[in-house]
Amino acid sequence: MHVKTKIHLSPLEKELIANKEWILTKASVIEKVFQLFGGMHDIFRVMMEEKYYSMTTGIFQKKDAKISKGENYRGLPYVIMDYPAFFSKENTVAIRTFFWWGNFFSISLHLSGKAFQKKDNFSGCYPYLKQHSFFICINDKEWQHDFDPANFIEAPKINERDWDQILKKNFFKIAKKIDLDKWNDVPEFLERNFKEILEFIKISFPGDGRVP
Repeated sequence: MHVKTKIHLSPLEKELIANKEWILTKASVIEKVFQLFGGMHDIFRVMMEEKYYSMTTGIFQKKDAKISKGENYRGLPYVIMDYPAFFSKENTVAIRTFFWWGNFFSISLHLSGKAFQKKDNFSGCYPYLKQHSFFICINDKEWQHDFDPANFIEAPKINERDWDQILKKNFFKIAKKIDLDKWNDVPEFLERNFKEILEFIKISFPGDGRVP
């Protein structure tokens, strides 16, 4: 028995399924993002090994970056690099570089659990985040990457009450992003902000950064 389907394609969908070039181009772009992240990993590793950041290197035991890709973060492809990073059931300590198709590149610091004991004057670190134009996560869900107002707010827009609430959560995230049309500026953006994140770790937490 012939069954008539009711699934129809739009003109754009019909055009795309007949066009091999766009999917091949997508694959090429993702490969170039992998190459970009691989190059940034080499730069980040050198920065981590510099004596200037010796106080921060103890928190990250893994030498190599983990670079992975997916097809469906809110329906769109993405590439993630976690370096340096430490993950356990009790602790998350990671600097995450993120490419999200159609949206942006970003770099973030993600802390949760007891991996860090904040300095008594941690609230004094807010001026640093404000000065360097970081976004601060206000969401209760720690694995969101978008910059919607319900997830990240620019540091200068956060008041004292908001800051107190942020510090009461069991995780802490800061991030920055750059638009995709600034592709040529991405390496400099990532290197500069990686350094700023390391500076933030150094001034914000006591000891040598070893995970408890």
